[in-house]
Amino acid sequence: MRWKRKQLPTTSLYFADPLAHMIGTALSHPHRPIRRVSSTVYVCGDAAVVVRYADERELAYLERKAFRRVYLLIDDDLSALDQDFTLPSDYRSRLLSFRDGVLRRLLSLVTHVVAPSERILAYYGKKHGLLLDPMQCHGNAALAHHQPGQRLDVVFAATRSHLGDLEMVTPALARFFQERPNARLTTFLNGHAPKMLRLDNAIHLSPMSWQRYRSFVSANRFHVALAPAHDTAFNKARSVSKLHDHAGFGAAGLYSALPPFSGIVGHGKSGLLLSNDPESWSRTLHELVDNPTLTHDLAKGGQALSVTLGDKVRVQKFWQGQLNVS
Repeated sequence: MRWKRKQLPTTSLYFADPLAHMIGTALSHPHRPIRRVSSTVYVCGDAAVVVRYADERELAYLERKAFRRVYLLIDDDLSALDQDFTLPSDYRSRLLSFRDGVLRRLLSLVTHVVAPSERILAYYGKKHGLLLDPMQCHGNAALAHHQPGQRLDVVFAATRSHLGDLEMVTPALARFFQERPNARLTTFLNGHAPKMLRLDNAIHLSPMSWQRYRSFVSANRFHVALAPAHDTAFNKARSVSKLHDHAGFGAAGLYSALPPFSGIVGHGKSGLLLSNDPESWSRTLHELVDNPTLTHDLAKGGQALSVTLGDKVRVQKFWQGQLNVS
């Protein structure tokens, strides 16, 4: 049985990449201990792993097989959706529809929930809750692009689900890029980019598939990466995957001073933690334009933190222990 769906970043970061040598299908490497049933469902002996979603066919399969253990791997705080109107309305509606529909049926089968945040695990009550951070799948970029006199390349490495966070600081960012024509902004928002940021020194690329995005990270370098975030429960439960993206780009990370980054990033060492006052973001960018040494050192510190938090072997051993395979 095979169902087609694009592989999710969550699948790569938390499961498929660290266990790639152990995963097969009915047609390819069928003797490997973990079998890929679909892009979000994997089975191993008497256990199944569901990554974020399951559709009606996948639910019917799981019910029919009656696995002794079913792990739900999820990295969004669905309990926070009712109060969070900073998310794009269509994105929020899709998550609400899943939460209040298919998820209820899926949870009747789930025995264990795996997530990067205690906030997420709290929603699932009596299920066995297990914390797991995502792995670093990009690798750290060389930092030779951090040189005096070069154009400051800035990236907002996020999907449209973060558009409201970017809009929070957009007016100040727009002024910065107008005042600094030798700086350039890159996003992946295409036509959804805020109008104020549609500037001559801004590039708004189309959203990319996960595989294409990984190739883009490997091939491109930036000096600074932006990760503003509204002070919402949904944002506070997000994973640290943006830290790994920034390390892959060789960029110094700028983060809102909120969880998850406020408890992880060392301010001035592995990134900068900023208030949600928009002016603090533009002021910091002005400072980094004039201080390439600081920008380099922040990027280097962020990469060291990414290597520690995103250790592939740690994620691999977690699942080997849960699934009783080696």
